[in-house]
Amino acid sequence: MTPPTAASERDPQVDVEAAGCVVVRTGEQGVEVLLVHRPTTAVRAADWSWPKGKLEPGEHPAVAAVRETAEESGVRVHLGTPLPEQRYEVAGGLRKRVRYWLARPAAPADPAVVEAADPDEIDDSAWVSPAGARDLLSYPADVELLDVALPGDALPGPTWPLAVVRHARAVKRTDWDGSEDERPLLDRGHAQSRDLAPLLACFDLRHLVTSPWTRCVQTLLPSAELLGLPLTEEDAITEDGHDLDPAGARKLVGELLAEGSGVALCSHGPVLPTLQSVVGEHAGDPALRGRVEERLGKGDVVIAHLVQRGSTARVVAVERHGV
Repeated sequence: MTPPTAASERDPQVDVEAAGCVVVRTGEQGVEVLLVHRPTTAVRAADWSWPKGKLEPGEHPAVAAVRETAEESGVRVHLGTPLPEQRYEVAGGLRKRVRYWLARPAAPADPAVVEAADPDEIDDSAWVSPAGARDLLSYPADVELLDVALPGDALPGPTWPLAVVRHARAVKRTDWDGSEDERPLLDRGHAQSRDLAPLLACFDLRHLVTSPWTRCVQTLLPSAELLGLPLTEEDAITEDGHDLDPAGARKLVGELLAEGSGVALCSHGPVLPTLQSVVGEHAGDPALRGRVEERLGKGDVVIAHLVQRGSTARVVAVERHGV
């Protein structure tokens, strides 16, 4: 089982890309995980496994993981920390990769389990204890994944996401005659912003914060519409505001860390190192800090998964994605 990789990365050695979730909750009998049952087909024996499925053309793995889990089990989820991927050979000698996330039901009001949409693909699903899952899971690699997701069969402490987004591709400064704060996205940038929305919607975001400059607002606007969240504009993370007072940008991130609630923060290339460094200071592992602080390209996002908040907030996992 390999360690987590950048989820947007494509591997030329892989023929089939898929994604799924290890969904966990606290039920009436304690910790429970969600399994699905696949019936026997012409090319596959029946099995109990994690909800997962193939990526649709152009689909991001995180989006596929959430979609497939909902389609196979009826449970809508928010993604937590990434888990190790699996690689194995399938029918026809094709090489398959499945990327996984730890996930939790998105809201208590969501149905726990409903009938699968296609009984030829999934004919049962169930919430079971970790011990029950070990008895049911058909593949040793899935049991290994359970051990990683629930060490000692204990439910990991809840995490919350802080996403730092670099605005999507904008009109070049040399091609723009208007004021710098009004320089807009290119058509390619608008496409990136639309692709970013379903990706950010995979995570439990409660706030969207942006530089008020047009290219940043346009980058997060589709996400705001999809999530039904307002955009909070902060002058401290414009290029001008940062030039005048870098401490203002640091203070803003500190306030978001103190709140400890899922947030996406969109700003400009010159400002991002300051924002990322504040988050990186909460990563005790140098490797994690390096991933937080690595340069972001246009439309890229780094997602830090944190536990606790304020001065005790700690980064426990990091994802980087491009659209």
